[in-house]
Amino acid sequence: MLAERIGSMKFTKWLAALMAFVAMAGVANMAGAQQGSSAAFELGSIATPRTINPAANSTTPSSLQGQQQNPFLGSVPQGQASANPLDLALGDAIDRGLKFNLGVIENQATLRQAQAQKLRSLSAMVPSVSALLRQNLDDLSRVAIGLKIPGIPASTGQFSYQESYVTFSDNGLNLNSLYQYRASKQAEEATKFSLQDAGNVVALAVGTAYLQVQSSEARVGSARAELDVARELEDQTQTRVKAGLAADIEGFRATVQKQTSEQRLIVAEANLEKNKLTLGRIIGLPNGQRFNLATKANYQNWSGGDLDASLHQAQTDRADIKSARITADASRLSKRAAQFERVPGVSVNGYYGSIGTNLNHSTATYSMVATVTLPVFTGGRIRADIKDASAQSDRRESEYQDLLGRADYEVRNAFTDLNAADSAVRVAEKNTQLAQRTLEQARDRFVNGVTNNLEVIQAQHDVAAASENYISSLFAHNLAKLTLLRAMGVAQKNANQYLGGN
Repeated sequence: MLAERIGSMKFTKWLAALMAFVAMAGVANMAGAQQGSSAAFELGSIATPRTINPAANSTTPSSLQGQQQNPFLGSVPQGQASANPLDLALGDAIDRGLKFNLGVIENQATLRQAQAQKLRSLSAMVPSVSALLRQNLDDLSRVAIGLKIPGIPASTGQFSYQESYVTFSDNGLNLNSLYQYRASKQAEEATKFSLQDAGNVVALAVGTAYLQVQSSEARVGSARAELDVARELEDQTQTRVKAGLAADIEGFRATVQKQTSEQRLIVAEANLEKNKLTLGRIIGLPNGQRFNLATKANYQNWSGGDLDASLHQAQTDRADIKSARITADASRLSKRAAQFERVPGVSVNGYYGSIGTNLNHSTATYSMVATVTLPVFTGGRIRADIKDASAQSDRRESEYQDLLGRADYEVRNAFTDLNAADSAVRVAEKNTQLAQRTLEQARDRFVNGVTNNLEVIQAQHDVAAASENYISSLFAHNLAKLTLLRAMGVAQKNANQYLGGN
């Protein structure tokens, strides 16, 4: 039955977790900016495409299944780390992920299992032929075989003979096997689409990790610029304090500001290194390999079509929808196979060979048996198989219909996030420019003795907040585009294009 071959599907849980991460990322970034803190994000659970793993063969306790690492966050590292840092473009990172990401590798193995299952189903429909060549050396006991004749020895004595056979077996007309084979072909096709969908999941995971590294680099740059300004302010303040033009409290205030900026830079650099480790882990870079980003995902208007066009593309191009539809078809074939268990079956078995003292002095022997089997009473097994297959068919059909609705929801939700993030980037860019001009004027007023350094420090805080807000807004905007591409089913093909790559 297909229910024993397809098993449970993990797509729904992991997809929901990823969508929650994507939906909250932009909001969390902006919240961190409003609080004046450097926001750092970790990849959530990455959605996994539909799997065709046999549930009956699963040995993992259900209590531990939720604790297993998402395979799309792992990889199989390849090669040796080089001494020189690599220049890693977004397209190269996605290509490496498609080759070495553990999620893709596992889906490739699942496809091979589905192909093996199809061959196994086919083998039940074709004749089986085998050959036998045997040398016999026997000494039989007449007592053991129940032959008790007075005067005859208790055993036959040693004798030998040779025999050779060609045996064959053919199940012939068996509609149950026929429909099981058709169901396994559909399961293989569904697994192929599942592997395609895994490519889009990898593009989403790699793209998100790449954007996080870019945001971390921008935060490090912003923290360094803030530290340079704080150091200059401290030098100017100490000069004024020594000249008696400022109170000691202004010197203390400037020193605290410089040390706070140093602390922010340390945290930003640590977050950058961790995010680089995450990206390297996902794409299978050699352990310890250093790299620099070669692609800058700057602000770029969405040019991929309107909402209606995106919705239509999602319904036609998403590989997980195709996989779910074919899986539902396979379940119906499995149900039909279970129903045909009640139909009589015809099989043919036989052999042809020779037997004698040796093969040169032997006698031909053969046998052929045609059998018609009709289930009369199976203790409810066939009825149970039909009921189980019917339940699986209804479940797969419901999952397919749910996936159609979820694709519509994901596209609309991504468009909403994209529009909001687009406006946020524009406002954040203007605020950054205004905050920088405010800082320049505050520094001029302080140098000319018009005000104390409190006004400069406050302006520095405003610049830091505006910079963080812009970084977070740009991250949210690019992430919304990447999420929309995933919802449309074209992330693997178009992620590099719409994130500003070549």
